[in-house]
Amino acid sequence: MKIGFLGFGEAAYELSKGLKEEGVTQIKAYDVMLGDEVLGPKIQDRAKSIDVNLVSDLYELLYDIHILFVAVPASKALEVSSNVQAHLKGSSFLYVDVSASNPAVKQQIEKELEKANINFVDAAMLGPLPVYKHKVPISASGNGTNEFIDAMSPYNMNITAVGNKAGDASAIKLIRSIFMKGIVGLYLETLQASETYNVSQEVLASLQETMDSHNFMDTLNRLLTGSAIHAERRAFELQSSINMLNEVGLDSTLTAAAKAKLVELAKLSAEKSNHSKPSDWEEVLEFYK
Repeated sequence: MKIGFLGFGEAAYELSKGLKEEGVTQIKAYDVMLGDEVLGPKIQDRAKSIDVNLVSDLYELLYDIHILFVAVPASKALEVSSNVQAHLKGSSFLYVDVSASNPAVKQQIEKELEKANINFVDAAMLGPLPVYKHKVPISASGNGTNEFIDAMSPYNMNITAVGNKAGDASAIKLIRSIFMKGIVGLYLETLQASETYNVSQEVLASLQETMDSHNFMDTLNRLLTGSAIHAERRAFELQSSINMLNEVGLDSTLTAAAKAKLVELAKLSAEKSNHSKPSDWEEVLEFYK
């Protein structure tokens, strides 16, 4: 197996490190920042530490490889795919984009690559790479998905085919990020408040008891269905929380947003269910249709 990495930041480094441990010996990489005074030495040190061959240009990277992992910032994914197409010179490989680009971008990249007879994989990595390395759970979609799974399964990569088209995997990742990244902001807003009032240990102990008492799906259904019939009261309570934060000069952005969602839910619940409790989260979402 001959693998190329376009972009050699943390993602490429961790994937390469894991694949090296699985016995993949031929890995090369190209990074446009290789000549940068600050980032260049770091890229070189990373590559040297795991015996990845750094090349000087795209032509050299694309020559004689089976799989190209494109690990660039999401804002550069479309531009990079155009650059790759301009440097093909008859090369043939599987194009695997692991960037966090939105679904429309992934679909456009696949469409353009089809003209050059290059199969494409929209690969969304759903976990911390320093922990999982190449075994990070990957959701994959696009016309090269089955080829990707067949090629990398012998190296213990954890790849699951999802959806029917390029962009479906990225949709999963970006929707998941609404929760995973959003909850970090909620943690911060909560902890800033608890520290200001010097009650962090009590607040955290109470939250831990509540959140640990049921599994994730039970908690999700319980909170959503319960809020469907108590949204007005809970929104009023959050307004008190907002007032409290404002009194001590703390940011209440997420608390205010949560209140707005509950106000909306209260109105919809009254209109569509007469405040009767839904059976699960799917029934709650029916209110919005």
